[in-house]
Amino acid sequence: MKNASLFWFLLLLAHRSYAQQPDEIPLWGRLYHFVDSTSRLTLEQVMERQRAGQFRPSVSLTNRQDFGYNTTATHWLFFELDPPANPSEQCQLMLEIEYANLDELELIEVQSGQLRSLGLTGDRFLYRQRPYQNNNYVFPIEVRPGARTGYFLRVKQPHAILSFFAKLWNRPAFVASDRTEYFAWGIYIGIICIVATLNLVLLLALRDWIYLWYSLYLHFITMHLFSDAGLGFQYLWPALPRINEFLPVYLYVWAAMLAQTTFMQYFIHQTRHNSRMFRWVYAFKIFVAVSLGIAIGIYWLKPLGYETFMYQAVSLATSLFVPFIVLLTILSLVEANRLARSGAAPYERVVRYYGYALAVQFTGYMVVAVMNFCQAQGWPLPFDVETYVVLGLSVLADLVFFTYGLTYRYTQGQQRNQQLALSVLQNRQDAQKQVIGSLEDERRRLAQDLHDDVGPLLATAKGYLSRLARTDHTPLLLQAQTLLDEAADELRTLSHQLLPKPAEQTSLASAIAEATRKLGNRGVPVLFVCMGDERPLDSQQEQLLFSMATQLIRNAQKHPQASEVTVQLLYHHDQLNLSVEDDGLPTALPETDAANLNAKANLLKAGLMIDATEAGNSVMVNVFITSPTPA
Repeated sequence: MKNASLFWFLLLLAHRSYAQQPDEIPLWGRLYHFVDSTSRLTLEQVMERQRAGQFRPSVSLTNRQDFGYNTTATHWLFFELDPPANPSEQCQLMLEIEYANLDELELIEVQSGQLRSLGLTGDRFLYRQRPYQNNNYVFPIEVRPGARTGYFLRVKQPHAILSFFAKLWNRPAFVASDRTEYFAWGIYIGIICIVATLNLVLLLALRDWIYLWYSLYLHFITMHLFSDAGLGFQYLWPALPRINEFLPVYLYVWAAMLAQTTFMQYFIHQTRHNSRMFRWVYAFKIFVAVSLGIAIGIYWLKPLGYETFMYQAVSLATSLFVPFIVLLTILSLVEANRLARSGAAPYERVVRYYGYALAVQFTGYMVVAVMNFCQAQGWPLPFDVETYVVLGLSVLADLVFFTYGLTYRYTQGQQRNQQLALSVLQNRQDAQKQVIGSLEDERRRLAQDLHDDVGPLLATAKGYLSRLARTDHTPLLLQAQTLLDEAADELRTLSHQLLPKPAEQTSLASAIAEATRKLGNRGVPVLFVCMGDERPLDSQQEQLLFSMATQLIRNAQKHPQASEVTVQLLYHHDQLNLSVEDDGLPTALPETDAANLNAKANLLKAGLMIDATEAGNSVMVNVFITSPTPA
């Protein structure tokens, strides 16, 4: 809603800037036109033809003067102004020629047979030569008391369309209108700069090239409007009129087409793998890029006679590029919408937003195309609007749809990335569960083999030794029998550790208590403390916690100068704490043990804290209990 309100505010501001023109002196019925087809007539010869009645009244119904495509002729306009009613006053007026891309024009004042040039200017001259600093061509006029004053406007625009606005203002009214127009341009440029800067920041932050192409599109289309309005020459290259010979009004449109089609491909996710239209759009971009390079090369090298055909060639190419880009864009959107509906491509709403922007943009293109066609034919238009105004309003509308679409695209992309990250994490946890499950199965198999195979073999060997010991009491035989008893006891302990009871027979606390008792009997004493109401855990969680507890106890018993190990199992309302502490020297965990503990903690979604100080070593595992109901 805010974007829409801003758009309509700017539209109203632009309307006030270009439609409301107070204190403008109408030239309808005052302008007379003459064509010097040879471009060789002197001013005196032109004045003779004016006195002979060879100047014809302008047929335009508005301020726009359309003369169609001009070859080498020079066009003359003539009008007269009456002296001020008060002989003691001077009337200050401003003649504004509103089209920035005229090669050469000069205003000559004729009063009482006296000739005076009021300014020679054009886009082939340095900007500072203009009689009044403005994006358009403005001639200050002072109407003095006395006889009527005549004015001859000479315009040269070879091998190009000749069309412009001719407006006569009272000076204060012109200054006020001019300030309003520049203010509107300032707001427009401010919005474009903010959006472009934001997109460049997003480009650096997200590394998504769509923001670069959107910024380039805004830059090129704004430079087209700047060139068409004369602001580019006024502010960007005032000392380089040579740039105006490159027809930046057209060439910036070509560059904007390249940026827009690439932006579209990123916007609707069109790739060579999911779109048949991709190669056609790519071929179109290559053709436009090559044409752009050729045009710049011709203007740079200036081959003989290029002026006679380049304007028509560039204008015709632009007229052909526009329907091609319209057709390719429509077909691409239809294809993208079909893929989105079928689920083969994401972002159906993004495609719809681009379609809305496209409808507004192509409507502006159609209006401009009709205006250019009428100007080329020399047909008068019933309204006074420059083409850059139409395109500027279209760009503002595009900003609303494109910005909203990019915001939606970014939001959906973030959600998809989060879902993908969750899916990857879930898959990783599932894989870890499978690995740990396989290891537990292997431990059970190994424990069972030790119990069923190795255990009986040791028992049989012990029986044989016992029979020998009855008849032979040698010390070596007795020592072997003692070692065999120790091996059987060690095997029994190892088998119980490999095949713990928590999953099958007893609770986690009882299993850890039994393990601490057996491990404490064989090494450093181990104290076990259990507090709180026990909570039920699934078998895999209990196996993992039991495995971590036994691993930590064995590590603690191996620490230098350790005299006691304390194991605590604390049940809280919603979490379970397992801690193993010893009073030995601070010792870092081996890398393999640390990696193993971290993997198990990640699978449990538990917190793991490892600390080693001069007071001893401690490891704590915090596990959240999903079911807080007491067992």
